[in-house]
Amino acid sequence: MFRSLPRLATASALLLVLLTPTVALAHAELVSATPGPDDEVVGSPAVLVAQFSQDLDPSRSSLVVVDAAGTTVAEGGEPGDGPRELRLELPELAPGVYEVRWTSFSADDGELDRGTYTFTVLAEPTPSPIAATPSPVAPTPSPAAPTPSPAAPTPAPTAPPDQPTGVDDLGVLLPIGVALVVAAAIVVWLLRRQRP
Repeated sequence: MFRSLPRLATASALLLVLLTPTVALAHAELVSATPGPDDEVVGSPAVLVAQFSQDLDPSRSSLVVVDAAGTTVAEGGEPGDGPRELRLELPELAPGVYEVRWTSFSADDGELDRGTYTFTVLAEPTPSPIAATPSPVAPTPSPAAPTPSPAAPTPAPTAPPDQPTGVDDLGVLLPIGVALVVAAAIVVWLLRRQRP
C-alpha cells in the first residue's frame, strides 16, 4: 500500500495541474508595423503605424523614433483604427537609418513591454537628365502659302514711233518700201512711154 503512495501523489498532482485554470500571462507584443523592422522606404514616410497582440492602454503606450545620431525626431503615439493600433505622425525624414523604440502597456493584463527595431529611409530617385530635357517639339507646319496664279503675259515694250526697231517695225516699213518701189517702177514706166 505504501509503495503505491508515490504513484497516487503523482497522479493527484497531475490531475490538480490539469484541472487548475491556467492564467496566460502575455504581454502586448509588437505584431507588425509600417514601416516595419528592416524595411527600406523610398522617401520619407508620413506616419508610423504599429499593431500589437493585445488591446493597449494608450496613456501608457508610446512610440519614439530616433536617428542614427541618437536624436529623437518624433515621439508620442495616438490610438489608431482599433484598440491594438498605435500611430505616430512623422516629420520629413532625411535618408538614413532610424530606430523605433516602442512601449506597450496591455489593457488586458496590465503588463508593460518594450522593444526596438530599425528601418531605413532611402533617397527618392532624381529624374535622369534625359527625362528632364523636354523633347523637341515638331514644328507645326505653317499654313500653306497661296500658290501664285499664272502671271498674265507682260506686253512687249513698245518703241517710240520715231525709232523703228525689231520685227514689229519691219512689218510697218516693208509695205511702205514695197509701195515706194512700185511707185518708182510706175514712174519709170510712164517716163519711158512718153519718150518717142
